[in-house]
Parts: sequence; C-alpha cells; structure tokens
Amino acid sequence: MYGANRALLDLVLGVKASGEYEPVVVIPAEGDFTDILRSNGIEYFICGITQWQAVYREPVSFALKKRKRLAAIARETDILYERFKDAGIDIIHSNSSVIGTGALLAERLGCAHIWHIREFAREHYGMRYFYPGDRVSKLYGKAKCLIAISDAVSDNCKKKYPHAKVIRVYDGVAADRKVPEEEISDTAYHKRSDREKNEFLYTGYLFPAKHQLDVIKAAALLKKKNKSDFHITLAGDGDPAYRKKLETCIRKNGLEDNVTISGFVKDVKRLLAEADVGIIASEYEGFGLVTVEYMLAGLPVIGRRSGATPEIVSDGESGILYDDINGLADAMNRLMDDKKLAGEMGVKGEKRAKALFTDTDNLTQIMQVYDNGNKEKD
Repeated sequence: MYGANRALLDLVLGVKASGEYEPVVVIPAEGDFTDILRSNGIEYFICGITQWQAVYREPVSFALKKRKRLAAIARETDILYERFKDAGIDIIHSNSSVIGTGALLAERLGCAHIWHIREFAREHYGMRYFYPGDRVSKLYGKAKCLIAISDAVSDNCKKKYPHAKVIRVYDGVAADRKVPEEEISDTAYHKRSDREKNEFLYTGYLFPAKHQLDVIKAAALLKKKNKSDFHITLAGDGDPAYRKKLETCIRKNGLEDNVTISGFVKDVKRLLAEADVGIIASEYEGFGLVTVEYMLAGLPVIGRRSGATPEIVSDGESGILYDDINGLADAMNRLMDDKKLAGEMGVKGEKRAKALFTDTDNLTQIMQVYDNGNKEKD
C-alpha cells in the first residue's frame, strides 16, 4: 500500500461514490487492497499484470527476462480480452507507466485509454522497456491522455513523447480539518517542541534511489559534531540487499541509538504523530504522497531538490530543500536548533497541503478526464 497503490485506491473509492462510473479493478492477487474493494462493493478481477519495463543491470539477464515477460504479457492480455470483450468497457485507466497491458487491451477492445504516469521509471529506477521504442511511443501517443502527477513528470513525458496529450493532476491526500488563518503567525510554535529528542521520520520503500543511505550518513555527520539528541525512523520494507547495506552503515558509525529501520508500518498516522520533522530524500521523486502527509501532520519537511519535491515543499517556508549530504545534515541541525522556525514551517506546510493537494481536487480533475474521453468516443 505504498504511493501508487494508495492513490489508486483513493481514486477508485471516489469514482464509486460519485455514481457516475462503475469501476472494475484488475489486480494480481488477494490482499488488503481487495479486502477494501470487497467491503465497498467494488468489483475486481484477479489476473497477472506483468511489467513491460524492468531494471536493467546487464544484457544477458535482461534478454532472458524480456523473452519471459513478453510471453506473459501476451498471455495476460488474452485473458483480460476474453473477460472484458462483452463487458461494455468505456475507459481503461492504467495506474503506472511500468505496466503496458492496459494500452494493449484498449487497442483490442477499441475503447479509450488513460495512462497515469507516476514515476521517472528510467531515471529513478534504471528501467528499460521490453518493447521497441517506436511501439512504446505509439502506445503513449494513442492514449486519450497521459495524467502526470507533477509538473516534473509532465515535462519529462512531453520531452520523451511529444505526440502524446499530457496533463498534470497532482495526487491528493484526505485532510481532516482546515487550518484557520489565525494559526499562521510569527509566534507559532511546533506542537512537539518540548521533547528532549528530535524525532525525524522518513517513510518509503527501501531502494537505493530513495537514498535512505544519505540520511544515515547525514546522521553520522551530526554525531561527529557532537549532536546526539536526535532519532531517525526509516519506515518501509524493500530491497533486502539494500537494507543490509543500511544496517551495516548504522553499525559502522555507532548510530544504533539514533537510527531505527522499522520495516513496513501499517499505522503511519502513529509515526507522524510521534515525529518532529519529515524527510524525503528521493532522487527523481514523481510526486511524493508521503511528503504531503508530513505537511498535513504539521511537520516541516526536509527534501532533496529533485523531481517534484520542490513543487510540494516551498523552500524556506514549509521546509528546507537540500542538494547533498552536507546540506541534509545542515538542514537537520538547523531545525533541531530552531524549534520556532520548525513550528512555523510545519503550520505553513499544513496550510499549503490543504490548499493544493486535496483528494477532492484530484478526483474532480480525473473525472473530467473520464468525461472528455467519453465525449471524444461518442
């Protein structure tokens, strides 16, 4: 239930509640996601969904993977075609650029295809397509619309696929309450400012491009400067080899009391309530739902100046942007020393998130895309 899956779930629930469209979700297995779908009366169909991109490490293994993956994609597309050929499908909505099955199925069914582009697959993950470049470009160009989740992703799509129609729709997060104007003031203090230890939180999949290792190295720099009144929680599971690398770095730098790798945490709200500052260290982050969640929880955000993070975090207002490990350590140190600044940034960030990144706006804009797709078909 990380970013893209959670965003899809919120969208499906919103579409169902609108009563204007009847969603059917194709999903590869039973789990928490299907439990929620079932409890909300949303139809789903279990079918394998093989990625049409993969992380490229070396030619031989990629070639072997390519042969298997292309066969699996063809087989799955056949299964889905048989299941939906008489179902009167109006729109297929693919939730990621990492899968191409929806585009292939839309071709066979003759229906509209909308493609959510949520990631910098090549830049962030080092992925390559199994299909030839001209075939990939044609499929993107045939889509009724590519929905990019940030201006950064939109610019990347327009550069790579100039014949595609691209619009930007920010992902949205549900906000529980509005921030009154009077709360935004020069004397606003962070609600957690009386704690002895400064609690930093970084939530995300454990993967090299997420740069959890940089966070640990920044912690080591702080420790060398005799700063020890802090604790960092790295929440998330992922690449086992990368996790071992993180754990080794923690041990080598004597940071066992300062850094905890918690694994996947279901109750993220509890972590947000316990934190003082949120960190987003990803390179080429497509959007960052977790960044918005930090802000909605009243946390100032320290973010890498990369991808869409500068669109979400207003540098010097709702958080601090950095460029390297030294900059990350400096930002952490600054917010530890200046609780007043941290508090003001947290309150302003909460207001910004509720103004710009709501689930209501996200649903409204995507429903408009659906409506336009249907009008064009008619």
